[in-house]
Amino acid sequence: MMRIRRGFSQVEVVVSTIIVGVLLVSSLSTIAASCRSQVYESNEVRGFAIAEALFAEIAPLPLREPSCDCGYGVEAGETGTNRLNFDDVDDYQSLVDSPPKARNGTACMGYTDFTRSVAIDRVTSADWSSTTATYGGVYRITVTVLQGTTEVCRVVGYRTSGSPGSNAVVGVNRLN
Repeated sequence: MMRIRRGFSQVEVVVSTIIVGVLLVSSLSTIAASCRSQVYESNEVRGFAIAEALFAEIAPLPLREPSCDCGYGVEAGETGTNRLNFDDVDDYQSLVDSPPKARNGTACMGYTDFTRSVAIDRVTSADWSSTTATYGGVYRITVTVLQGTTEVCRVVGYRTSGSPGSNAVVGVNRLN
């Protein structure tokens, strides 16, 4: 009489355990990659929000010092722990804001590991990709945001003198 076997052999159990293990590792790797992607996208959106806020603070200001032709950059009396005395676009040249702060110097909540930096470049009116040492009526404003050491956002816009008595923001591009 032949004996009927019921259940699994040891080889079948080992093979099925290996298959389940491989599937589990693959699933966990996919979940981890998804979580990393969500964190990066969240940081990118948050970075864009604070870059855009700083750009919106800079763009409406006059291009040059209203009271004199004092040169380029921060003038005497415009330094300190806040930006309340910044009264023209070029005052923001080389600003590094870490952690990001409001104009009055108050730290932005939830952004302790972010850094904002600003570059104000004078560009020629004929070719906005070429910088120039002299004022030509056009500034390129670049706000870069880092989260730790990783760049998460860069906003580039152009500010022109426009026609006499007016100012214009020509455009804003989000790079990334």
